[in-house]
Amino acid sequence: MILEKDSRVLISHRRLFTEDHPRFFLGIVEEYEAGLALVNGYSWQIELTRGELTRNSNARKKVISLTSGTLIVYKLPDDLDIESLVLENHQQHIILTDHAGFEMDLTYRSSIA
Repeated sequence: MILEKDSRVLISHRRLFTEDHPRFFLGIVEEYEAGLALVNGYSWQIELTRGELTRNSNARKKVISLTSGTLIVYKLPDDLDIESLVLENHQQHIILTDHAGFEMDLTYRSSIA
């Protein structure tokens, strides 16, 4: 099975339009069955005036569909502490880090040739 209970995941909402802003959900899988996952964690949005990524202060439970086509799900290492992970905006790059050795560049760029 790809996702199991206690899997750490980062969910990115697929940007459908160039003006769409990045939105993320970072959490731990509580249940998984037939392409649906119950994930407990935090939403992250870009704060438009400062360009910073901010975490919602309250944990939420979300049911996500891996087959929806509108989500990109990243499976993270199982030993990561979700509470210590932060999303940072560094010179047009979105970085997920725990400031203790884990770092993941989430920047997505597309160009039309």
